[in-house]
Amino acid sequence: MKTVTFCFRPEWYSGEIRSVGLMGNFLFYESNLKGHSCEAGMADHTREYMPEMYRADLTPIGNRCYREMTWQPEHACYEISWNLPEGLYYYRFVINAQIEDTPAPSPGPLMNALCDDGRVHGFGSDTVYLTDPDHPPRIPTVTGQPSDSVLYLGNANDMPWLPPEAGTPHGAVTYMSYTDIQGLPRSLGVYLPPRYDRGRVYPVIYVTHGGAGTESSWFHLGGLNHIMDTMIARRQTEEAIVVTMNNSVYAWDFDKIGQNLYECIIPFINKLFPVSAERDRHAFCGLSMGSMTTLWLYMHRNEYFRYFGAFSGGIAGGRHFSLEDPVLRELKLMIGCGEEDIAWNPREIGIPPTLEALKAKNIPHVEYFVPGGHDWFCWSQMYTEFVTHVLWK
Repeated sequence: MKTVTFCFRPEWYSGEIRSVGLMGNFLFYESNLKGHSCEAGMADHTREYMPEMYRADLTPIGNRCYREMTWQPEHACYEISWNLPEGLYYYRFVINAQIEDTPAPSPGPLMNALCDDGRVHGFGSDTVYLTDPDHPPRIPTVTGQPSDSVLYLGNANDMPWLPPEAGTPHGAVTYMSYTDIQGLPRSLGVYLPPRYDRGRVYPVIYVTHGGAGTESSWFHLGGLNHIMDTMIARRQTEEAIVVTMNNSVYAWDFDKIGQNLYECIIPFINKLFPVSAERDRHAFCGLSMGSMTTLWLYMHRNEYFRYFGAFSGGIAGGRHFSLEDPVLRELKLMIGCGEEDIAWNPREIGIPPTLEALKAKNIPHVEYFVPGGHDWFCWSQMYTEFVTHVLWK
Protein backbone atom coordinates (compact mmCIF):
# COMPACT_ATOMS: atom_id res chain seq x y z
CA MET A 1 0.00 0.00 0.00
CA LYS A 2 1.11 3.52 -0.70
CA THR A 3 -0.46 6.92 -0.17
CA VAL A 4 -0.66 8.64 -3.55
CA THR A 5 -1.55 12.30 -4.02
CA PHE A 6 -2.66 13.45 -7.46
CA CYS A 7 -2.16 17.15 -8.17
CA PHE A 8 -3.53 19.41 -10.92
CA ARG A 9 -2.13 22.91 -11.35
CA PRO A 10 -4.37 25.65 -12.87
CA GLU A 11 -1.64 26.75 -15.28
CA TRP A 12 -2.00 23.40 -17.06
CA TYR A 13 -5.31 24.54 -18.58
CA SER A 14 -5.76 27.85 -20.37
CA GLY A 15 -9.54 28.04 -20.15
CA GLU A 16 -11.93 28.75 -17.31
CA ILE A 17 -11.81 26.14 -14.54
CA ARG A 18 -15.08 25.48 -12.71
CA SER A 19 -14.12 22.05 -11.38
CA VAL A 20 -11.29 19.51 -11.60
CA GLY A 21 -11.69 15.78 -11.11
CA LEU A 22 -9.78 12.55 -11.54
CA MET A 23 -10.95 9.58 -13.62
CA GLY A 24 -9.17 6.24 -13.71
CA ASN A 25 -9.21 2.50 -13.04
CA PHE A 26 -9.20 2.75 -9.25
CA LEU A 27 -12.07 0.34 -8.54
CA PHE A 28 -12.06 -3.00 -6.67
CA TYR A 29 -14.45 -5.90 -6.11
CA GLU A 30 -14.87 -9.16 -4.18
CA SER A 31 -13.66 -12.06 -6.34
CA ASN A 32 -15.24 -15.52 -6.09
CA LEU A 33 -13.17 -17.16 -8.81
CA LYS A 34 -11.86 -20.62 -7.95
CA GLY A 35 -8.43 -21.19 -9.47
CA HIS A 36 -8.48 -20.38 -13.16
CA SER A 37 -11.65 -22.29 -13.94
CA CYS A 38 -15.03 -20.90 -15.01
CA GLU A 39 -16.89 -23.35 -12.76
CA ALA A 40 -17.57 -20.73 -10.05
CA GLY A 41 -17.59 -16.99 -9.63
CA MET A 42 -18.26 -15.91 -13.20
CA ALA A 43 -20.23 -12.66 -13.61
CA ASP A 44 -21.62 -12.65 -10.07
CA HIS A 45 -20.20 -9.52 -8.42
CA THR A 46 -22.76 -7.09 -7.05
CA ARG A 47 -20.65 -4.14 -5.98
CA GLU A 48 -17.56 -2.17 -6.95
CA TYR A 49 -15.61 -0.34 -4.27
CA MET A 50 -14.15 3.15 -4.56
CA PRO A 51 -10.42 3.53 -3.76
CA GLU A 52 -11.01 5.00 -0.31
CA MET A 53 -12.91 1.78 0.54
CA TYR A 54 -10.08 -0.58 -0.44
CA ARG A 55 -9.45 -3.67 1.74
CA ALA A 56 -6.79 -6.33 1.45
CA ASP A 57 -9.37 -8.95 0.37
CA LEU A 58 -10.50 -6.91 -2.65
CA THR A 59 -9.34 -7.42 -6.23
CA PRO A 60 -8.77 -4.76 -8.93
CA ILE A 61 -11.35 -4.37 -11.67
CA GLY A 62 -10.55 -2.05 -14.53
CA ASN A 63 -13.75 -0.01 -14.67
CA ARG A 64 -13.32 3.71 -14.16
CA CYS A 65 -14.37 5.89 -11.26
CA TYR A 66 -14.60 9.67 -11.04
CA ARG A 67 -13.85 11.82 -8.00
CA GLU A 68 -13.81 15.61 -7.76
CA MET A 69 -10.53 17.07 -6.54
CA THR A 70 -10.22 19.73 -3.83
CA TRP A 71 -8.47 23.08 -4.19
CA GLN A 72 -5.54 23.32 -1.77
CA PRO A 73 -4.44 26.99 -1.52
CA GLU A 74 -1.28 26.13 0.41
CA HIS A 75 -0.10 24.04 -2.54
CA ALA A 76 -1.79 26.17 -5.24
CA CYS A 77 -3.29 23.10 -6.88
CA TYR A 78 -6.26 20.73 -6.88
CA GLU A 79 -5.54 17.50 -5.00
CA ILE A 80 -6.92 14.10 -4.07
CA SER A 81 -5.13 11.42 -2.04
CA TRP A 82 -5.75 7.68 -1.75
CA ASN A 83 -4.08 4.66 -0.18
CA LEU A 84 -3.63 2.31 -3.13
CA PRO A 85 -2.30 -1.25 -3.43
CA GLU A 86 0.33 -2.30 -5.95
CA GLY A 87 -0.82 -2.16 -9.55
CA LEU A 88 -0.84 -0.38 -12.90
CA TYR A 89 -3.26 2.55 -12.86
CA TYR A 90 -4.25 4.66 -15.84
CA TYR A 91 -5.88 8.01 -15.22
CA ARG A 92 -6.76 11.42 -16.64
CA PHE A 93 -7.77 14.80 -15.25
CA VAL A 94 -11.34 15.92 -15.95
CA ILE A 95 -11.95 19.65 -16.30
CA ASN A 96 -15.45 21.10 -15.89
CA ALA A 97 -17.12 17.69 -15.74
CA GLN A 98 -20.53 17.65 -17.37
CA ILE A 99 -21.98 14.62 -15.62
CA GLU A 100 -24.94 13.11 -17.44
CA ASP A 101 -27.76 11.27 -15.70
CA THR A 102 -27.17 7.99 -17.53
CA PRO A 103 -24.16 6.12 -18.97
CA ALA A 104 -23.17 6.88 -22.54
CA PRO A 105 -23.91 4.19 -25.16
CA SER A 106 -21.13 2.50 -27.15
CA PRO A 107 -18.42 3.64 -27.74
CA GLY A 108 -19.09 5.99 -24.84
CA PRO A 109 -18.31 3.47 -22.06
CA LEU A 110 -14.66 4.52 -22.31
CA MET A 111 -15.86 7.80 -20.82
CA ASN A 112 -18.32 6.34 -18.30
CA ALA A 113 -17.37 6.25 -14.64
CA LEU A 114 -18.72 5.30 -11.22
CA CYS A 115 -19.43 8.51 -9.33
CA ASP A 116 -20.02 9.58 -5.71
CA ASP A 117 -23.70 8.62 -5.81
CA GLY A 118 -22.79 4.97 -6.48
CA ARG A 119 -24.07 5.08 -10.07
CA VAL A 120 -22.28 4.93 -13.41
CA HIS A 121 -22.61 8.16 -15.38
CA GLY A 122 -21.59 9.40 -18.79
CA PHE A 123 -19.91 12.75 -19.36
CA GLY A 124 -21.14 15.42 -21.76
CA SER A 125 -19.29 16.68 -24.82
CA ASP A 126 -18.15 19.89 -23.11
CA THR A 127 -16.10 17.92 -20.60
CA VAL A 128 -12.35 18.38 -21.05
CA TYR A 129 -9.86 15.53 -20.50
CA LEU A 130 -6.14 16.07 -19.93
CA THR A 131 -3.24 13.74 -19.24
CA ASP A 132 -0.92 14.51 -16.33
CA PRO A 133 1.83 16.94 -17.47
CA ASP A 134 4.05 15.59 -14.69
CA HIS A 135 3.56 12.04 -16.04
CA PRO A 136 2.87 12.39 -19.78
CA PRO A 137 2.39 9.33 -21.97
CA ARG A 138 5.70 8.77 -23.74
CA ILE A 139 4.63 7.12 -26.97
CA PRO A 140 6.54 8.33 -30.05
CA THR A 141 3.84 7.58 -32.61
CA VAL A 142 1.03 9.79 -33.86
CA THR A 143 -1.57 7.06 -34.40
CA GLY A 144 -0.80 5.41 -31.06
CA GLN A 145 -0.94 8.48 -28.85
CA PRO A 146 -2.78 7.45 -25.65
CA SER A 147 -5.25 9.57 -23.72
CA ASP A 148 -4.27 8.41 -20.22
CA SER A 149 -1.26 8.83 -17.99
CA VAL A 150 0.02 5.75 -16.16
CA LEU A 151 1.00 5.22 -12.53
CA TYR A 152 3.05 2.18 -11.51
CA LEU A 153 2.93 1.13 -7.85
CA GLY A 154 5.24 -1.75 -6.95
CA ASN A 155 7.39 -3.87 -9.23
CA ALA A 156 7.38 -7.22 -11.01
CA ASN A 157 7.55 -9.08 -7.69
CA ASP A 158 3.98 -7.86 -7.14
CA MET A 159 2.69 -8.23 -10.72
CA PRO A 160 4.84 -9.10 -13.76
CA TRP A 161 3.39 -6.25 -15.84
CA LEU A 162 4.89 -3.73 -13.41
CA PRO A 163 8.48 -2.48 -13.95
CA PRO A 164 11.09 -5.22 -13.45
CA GLU A 165 13.29 -5.35 -10.40
CA ALA A 166 16.49 -3.33 -10.42
CA GLY A 167 19.21 -5.08 -12.38
CA THR A 168 16.81 -6.92 -14.72
CA PRO A 169 17.96 -6.58 -18.35
CA HIS A 170 15.54 -4.54 -20.43
CA GLY A 171 14.39 -5.16 -23.97
CA ALA A 172 13.80 -2.28 -26.37
CA VAL A 173 10.44 -0.97 -27.59
CA THR A 174 10.46 0.97 -30.85
CA TYR A 175 7.79 2.21 -33.24
CA MET A 176 8.30 2.10 -36.99
CA SER A 177 6.35 2.97 -40.11
CA TYR A 178 5.34 0.55 -42.87
CA THR A 179 3.05 0.80 -45.89
CA ASP A 180 -0.26 -1.06 -45.56
CA ILE A 181 -2.60 -2.65 -48.11
CA GLN A 182 -4.19 0.74 -48.79
CA GLY A 183 -0.81 2.27 -49.62
CA LEU A 184 -0.92 4.36 -46.44
CA PRO A 185 1.81 4.74 -43.81
CA ARG A 186 0.94 2.87 -40.61
CA SER A 187 2.79 2.28 -37.38
CA LEU A 188 3.95 -0.93 -35.70
CA GLY A 189 5.31 -1.41 -32.20
CA VAL A 190 8.25 -3.80 -31.90
CA TYR A 191 9.75 -5.30 -28.74
CA LEU A 192 13.27 -6.69 -29.06
CA PRO A 193 14.46 -8.82 -26.13
CA PRO A 194 17.48 -8.06 -23.94
CA ARG A 195 20.77 -9.04 -25.57
CA TYR A 196 19.11 -8.95 -28.99
CA ASP A 197 21.53 -10.31 -31.57
CA ARG A 198 20.95 -10.18 -35.33
CA GLY A 199 23.05 -13.31 -35.61
CA ARG A 200 20.38 -15.31 -33.78
CA VAL A 201 16.95 -16.46 -34.95
CA TYR A 202 13.94 -15.59 -32.76
CA PRO A 203 10.36 -16.72 -32.36
CA VAL A 204 7.78 -13.99 -33.00
CA ILE A 205 4.55 -13.04 -31.24
CA TYR A 206 2.04 -10.81 -33.05
CA VAL A 207 -0.32 -9.01 -30.66
CA THR A 208 -3.42 -6.93 -31.33
CA HIS A 209 -5.40 -4.54 -29.16
CA GLY A 210 -9.18 -4.24 -28.85
CA GLY A 211 -11.73 -1.65 -29.91
CA ALA A 212 -10.45 1.93 -29.68
CA GLY A 213 -6.90 0.67 -29.11
CA THR A 214 -3.73 1.22 -31.11
CA GLU A 215 -0.27 -0.27 -31.58
CA SER A 216 0.81 1.42 -28.32
CA SER A 217 -1.93 0.00 -26.07
CA TRP A 218 -0.25 -3.25 -25.03
CA PHE A 219 2.95 -1.46 -24.05
CA HIS A 220 1.37 1.61 -22.45
CA LEU A 221 -1.54 -0.01 -20.58
CA GLY A 222 -0.74 -3.73 -20.57
CA GLY A 223 2.91 -3.62 -19.49
CA LEU A 224 3.77 -6.14 -22.21
CA ASN A 225 7.45 -5.19 -22.34
CA HIS A 226 7.69 -5.52 -18.55
CA ILE A 227 6.13 -9.00 -18.74
CA MET A 228 8.62 -10.07 -21.38
CA ASP A 229 11.63 -8.62 -19.53
CA THR A 230 10.67 -10.27 -16.25
CA MET A 231 9.66 -13.66 -17.63
CA ILE A 232 12.76 -13.86 -19.80
CA ALA A 233 14.93 -13.00 -16.77
CA ARG A 234 13.17 -15.71 -14.74
CA ARG A 235 13.61 -18.18 -17.61
CA GLN A 236 9.86 -18.70 -17.74
CA THR A 237 9.61 -17.79 -21.42
CA GLU A 238 11.99 -17.63 -24.34
CA GLU A 239 13.46 -14.48 -25.81
CA ALA A 240 11.13 -13.42 -28.61
CA ILE A 241 10.35 -10.53 -30.92
CA VAL A 242 6.89 -9.06 -30.23
CA VAL A 243 4.99 -7.00 -32.82
CA THR A 244 1.93 -4.85 -32.13
CA MET A 245 -0.27 -3.26 -34.80
CA ASN A 246 -3.20 -0.89 -35.23
CA ASN A 247 -6.24 -2.77 -36.52
CA SER A 248 -8.77 -0.06 -35.59
CA VAL A 249 -8.00 1.64 -38.91
CA TYR A 250 -9.68 -1.27 -40.76
CA ALA A 251 -12.93 -1.00 -38.77
CA TRP A 252 -12.40 -4.62 -37.65
CA ASP A 253 -12.89 -6.03 -41.13
CA PHE A 254 -11.20 -9.39 -40.52
CA ASP A 255 -10.54 -10.02 -44.20
CA LYS A 256 -8.69 -6.72 -44.53
CA ILE A 257 -6.82 -7.29 -41.27
CA GLY A 258 -5.74 -10.75 -42.43
CA GLN A 259 -4.71 -9.47 -45.86
CA ASN A 260 -2.71 -6.62 -44.32
CA LEU A 261 -1.04 -8.97 -41.85
CA TYR A 262 0.06 -11.49 -44.48
CA GLU A 263 0.85 -9.14 -47.37
CA CYS A 264 2.37 -6.19 -45.52
CA ILE A 265 3.22 -6.67 -41.84
CA ILE A 266 4.77 -10.16 -41.83
CA PRO A 267 6.98 -9.52 -44.89
CA PHE A 268 8.05 -6.17 -43.42
CA ILE A 269 9.04 -7.74 -40.09
CA ASN A 270 10.76 -10.72 -41.73
CA LYS A 271 12.84 -8.38 -43.87
CA LEU A 272 14.07 -6.33 -40.90
CA PHE A 273 14.47 -8.90 -38.15
CA PRO A 274 15.85 -12.45 -37.81
CA VAL A 275 12.51 -14.22 -37.34
CA SER A 276 12.35 -18.00 -37.41
CA ALA A 277 10.85 -19.49 -40.57
CA GLU A 278 9.28 -22.34 -38.60
CA ARG A 279 5.53 -22.26 -38.03
CA ASP A 280 6.07 -23.70 -34.54
CA ARG A 281 7.84 -20.44 -33.62
CA HIS A 282 4.99 -18.08 -34.59
CA ALA A 283 2.15 -16.90 -32.32
CA PHE A 284 -0.79 -14.51 -32.52
CA CYS A 285 -2.96 -13.19 -29.68
CA GLY A 286 -5.35 -10.35 -28.94
CA LEU A 287 -7.96 -8.90 -26.61
CA SER A 288 -11.68 -8.18 -27.07
CA MET A 289 -12.13 -7.32 -30.79
CA GLY A 290 -8.53 -8.49 -31.12
CA SER A 291 -9.58 -11.78 -29.54
CA MET A 292 -12.21 -12.18 -32.24
CA THR A 293 -9.54 -11.29 -34.81
CA THR A 294 -7.32 -14.01 -33.31
CA LEU A 295 -10.11 -16.58 -33.60
CA TRP A 296 -10.83 -15.56 -37.19
CA LEU A 297 -7.16 -16.09 -38.07
CA TYR A 298 -7.21 -19.38 -36.15
CA MET A 299 -10.21 -20.57 -38.17
CA HIS A 300 -9.42 -19.11 -41.61
CA ARG A 301 -5.82 -17.85 -42.01
CA ASN A 302 -3.71 -20.05 -39.75
CA GLU A 303 -1.02 -21.06 -42.24
CA TYR A 304 1.73 -18.99 -40.59
CA PHE A 305 0.91 -19.56 -36.90
CA ARG A 306 1.00 -22.47 -34.49
CA TYR A 307 -0.13 -20.69 -31.29
CA PHE A 308 -3.20 -18.51 -30.72
CA GLY A 309 -4.36 -16.60 -27.65
CA ALA A 310 -7.97 -15.31 -27.52
CA PHE A 311 -8.54 -13.01 -24.56
CA SER A 312 -12.12 -11.80 -23.90
CA GLY A 313 -13.86 -12.30 -27.22
CA GLY A 314 -15.43 -15.22 -29.08
CA ILE A 315 -16.78 -16.38 -32.43
CA ALA A 316 -19.45 -19.07 -32.31
CA GLY A 317 -21.73 -18.29 -35.20
CA GLY A 318 -22.28 -16.15 -38.27
CA ARG A 319 -20.25 -15.99 -41.46
CA HIS A 320 -16.92 -15.75 -39.61
CA PHE A 321 -17.44 -19.02 -37.74
CA SER A 322 -15.96 -22.32 -38.90
CA LEU A 323 -14.30 -25.20 -37.10
CA GLU A 324 -14.09 -27.51 -40.11
CA ASP A 325 -10.39 -27.12 -40.89
CA PRO A 326 -8.71 -30.37 -39.74
CA VAL A 327 -5.47 -28.50 -39.05
CA LEU A 328 -7.13 -26.89 -36.00
CA ARG A 329 -6.37 -30.07 -34.08
CA GLU A 330 -2.68 -29.45 -34.65
CA LEU A 331 -2.75 -25.85 -33.41
CA LYS A 332 -2.61 -24.66 -29.82
CA LEU A 333 -5.35 -22.27 -28.71
CA MET A 334 -5.65 -20.60 -25.31
CA ILE A 335 -9.00 -18.92 -24.68
CA GLY A 336 -10.61 -17.23 -21.68
CA CYS A 337 -11.63 -13.97 -20.05
CA GLY A 338 -11.99 -12.12 -16.76
CA GLU A 339 -14.29 -13.25 -13.99
CA GLU A 340 -16.54 -10.19 -14.44
CA ASP A 341 -15.92 -9.81 -18.15
CA ILE A 342 -18.61 -8.63 -20.56
CA ALA A 343 -17.25 -11.36 -22.86
CA TRP A 344 -18.80 -13.91 -20.50
CA ASN A 345 -22.19 -13.82 -22.27
CA PRO A 346 -24.36 -16.19 -24.35
CA ARG A 347 -24.09 -14.23 -27.61
CA GLU A 348 -22.13 -15.67 -30.52
CA ILE A 349 -19.27 -13.27 -29.72
CA GLY A 350 -19.18 -14.51 -26.12
CA ILE A 351 -16.68 -16.88 -24.58
CA PRO A 352 -19.21 -19.54 -23.34
CA PRO A 353 -20.72 -20.43 -26.76
CA THR A 354 -17.25 -20.46 -28.32
CA LEU A 355 -16.07 -22.94 -25.69
CA GLU A 356 -19.17 -25.06 -26.28
CA ALA A 357 -18.47 -25.11 -30.03
CA LEU A 358 -14.84 -26.15 -29.51
CA LYS A 359 -15.88 -28.93 -27.13
CA ALA A 360 -18.62 -30.15 -29.49
CA LYS A 361 -15.98 -30.65 -32.18
CA ASN A 362 -13.47 -32.15 -29.72
CA ILE A 363 -10.91 -29.51 -30.70
CA PRO A 364 -8.05 -29.26 -28.19
CA HIS A 365 -7.72 -25.92 -26.42
CA VAL A 366 -6.58 -24.43 -23.13
CA GLU A 367 -9.13 -22.55 -21.00
CA TYR A 368 -7.88 -19.87 -18.62
CA PHE A 369 -9.88 -17.46 -16.47
CA VAL A 370 -8.61 -14.69 -14.23
CA PRO A 371 -9.86 -12.16 -11.69
CA GLY A 372 -10.93 -8.84 -13.18
CA GLY A 373 -13.30 -7.69 -15.87
CA HIS A 374 -13.01 -6.57 -19.47
CA ASP A 375 -9.88 -4.68 -18.59
CA TRP A 376 -6.09 -4.52 -18.63
CA PHE A 377 -5.81 -6.26 -15.26
CA CYS A 378 -7.39 -9.29 -16.97
CA TRP A 379 -5.46 -9.06 -20.24
CA SER A 380 -2.04 -8.64 -18.64
CA GLN A 381 -2.70 -11.82 -16.65
CA MET A 382 -3.85 -13.63 -19.79
CA TYR A 383 -0.79 -12.59 -21.77
CA THR A 384 1.53 -13.63 -18.94
CA GLU A 385 -0.03 -17.10 -18.87
CA PHE A 386 0.11 -17.34 -22.66
CA VAL A 387 3.85 -16.63 -22.92
CA THR A 388 4.87 -18.68 -19.88
CA HIS A 389 2.73 -21.83 -20.08
CA VAL A 390 1.40 -22.08 -23.63
CA LEU A 391 3.99 -20.80 -26.09
CA TRP A 392 6.73 -22.96 -27.54
CA LYS A 393 5.58 -26.10 -25.67
